[in-house]
Amino acid sequence: MRIGVVGLGYVGLVTAAVLADRGHDVVGVDVDGRKVEALKVGRVPIFEPGLDDLLSENEERLHFSTDYSSLRDAELAFVAVSTPTVDGKIKLDYVLSAARSLSTVLGRDAVVAIKSTVVPGTARRVRSVADREVVSNPEFLKEGSAIHDTLRPDRVVIGSFSASAGDLVESLWSFTGAPVLRLTPEEAELVKYASNSFLALKVSFINEIADVCERLPGCDVNRVARAIGLDRRISPHFLNAGLGWGGSCFPKDTRAFLAFAAQLGEEPKTVRAAVEGNEERPRRAVRTLERLAGPLRGRKVCVLGLAFKPNTDDTRESVAMKVVELLLREGARVVAYDPKARIDLSTSSKEECVREAEAVVIATEWDEFRGIEGLLKGKYVLDGRRVLDPALMDPRFFRAVGLGVE
Repeated sequence: MRIGVVGLGYVGLVTAAVLADRGHDVVGVDVDGRKVEALKVGRVPIFEPGLDDLLSENEERLHFSTDYSSLRDAELAFVAVSTPTVDGKIKLDYVLSAARSLSTVLGRDAVVAIKSTVVPGTARRVRSVADREVVSNPEFLKEGSAIHDTLRPDRVVIGSFSASAGDLVESLWSFTGAPVLRLTPEEAELVKYASNSFLALKVSFINEIADVCERLPGCDVNRVARAIGLDRRISPHFLNAGLGWGGSCFPKDTRAFLAFAAQLGEEPKTVRAAVEGNEERPRRAVRTLERLAGPLRGRKVCVLGLAFKPNTDDTRESVAMKVVELLLREGARVVAYDPKARIDLSTSSKEECVREAEAVVIATEWDEFRGIEGLLKGKYVLDGRRVLDPALMDPRFFRAVGLGVE
């Protein structure tokens, strides 16, 4: 097939690379000319494990442009543009703009598939604007494992108005071998928000259990979470206590879902509680460090990790960045290190970051930060992601999320 992908962020670029690798001729379009020119010469604007190789291996089947007319022969065009939230509500301007542009170049039989996360009812609006068959085909990839998640998804969700348009999208993803769910467009759109909201709720829940564990001597939330997760009804996934969730999906999608539900006259109280609890996590971390080390004003604090999760350079809504901001407000002298993400306060290595600091906060669970207990000797340490072995740390200088102090 000849496939178009509009929007070359994490979702769009990974989708384009995987489909090209499956033998399709793929044209990626983005309004960012610098991004397009970089991709044309093999420079990948984001870090995602394996993406550089996948793009270079399929360069003959991959084409990049800022011109929508390059999609004229596409049989199927994915919309994977950003859907930011403004004042808590989703902004669909980019999706609708893409739909209008596609309407001027696609053939009458071409199908538009929406990969962007959008509120229910968006596919109907896009169908009206694009004047083509539209399918809702939400993505469920995770940054850091996006290629694997695209090749081997847990399920393929297809919400279509016509059976034929849904059949086209289903045939495209048949190579995954994943269960296919044929839904209405509104159901497909809601699945994405419901999934992310539920996962966010699980993380916020175990963080509340972690808070209780910190009040109980000899109580470790990791052991509690493992026992909970062995219950097949619950599962261990997303029961990792820490500083909270961030990134490009959970914060944006939970806020958009709450705003959308409010427009319907509904209030999902559990989702709102998950959001409110998560907003408190970075403040709690700084308070914990102050109780451990004393007032932070004028003292050097090293923050290890800036990306919102490991295996990405994405700092959008990163809890680590919020911790940095709060430390600066407290008057601390902050230095930071992350293997991939960079800010003005960044150092070139974890050793340099730690060397002159009095206190250290581990804010992202990069594997590089495991086994560094010796490097942290004599420092006040808050392990916000549970990567260290507490048995190797001096309890007078050490605190970890969800670990009770004897």
